Formats: sequence, C-alpha cells, structure tokens
Amino acid sequence: MHLPERTSNDQSGFRVVCESCGSLAIKVAAHSANSPDRVAVQCGRCNAIRGTLAELHALARSGHDAFAFQSER
Repeated sequence: MHLPERTSNDQSGFRVVCESCGSLAIKVAAHSANSPDRVAVQCGRCNAIRGTLAELHALARSGHDAFAFQSER
C-alpha cells in the first residue's frame, strides 16, 4: 500500500472523519515493510487511507478537548 507523501505545508494530519464515506471507524493496516510510524490507518468501512499511526498518536497527544468523550453519570 502506498501512502501519499505529505508536504510541510500540509498541516491536516490524521482525518478523524473519513472524507470518502463519513465513517469514524478505523483499522490499522500492519505491513512489516513499514516502520511503525508510517503504518497506514484506514477507514474501517471503505478502506480509504485516513493517515498514519504517527499522525493518530500526535492527535491523541494534542490535548485539545475537541474529541474528548465523557461518560454521563
């Protein structure tokens, strides 16, 4: 699987919502030839590439509460 190269001007990073089908589901396409940071993260519904594992980790570490989920008590 070929991952598109990202330029330094591309600040979009990981796609939380799939641009092809609107799904939130993801799956990791593990390929032994790729380094762990370059492993593709695909849409769980349509298999579109949503970004890399490194981009997903960066999103998780970003600390923005935009995607924080809270349970109701």
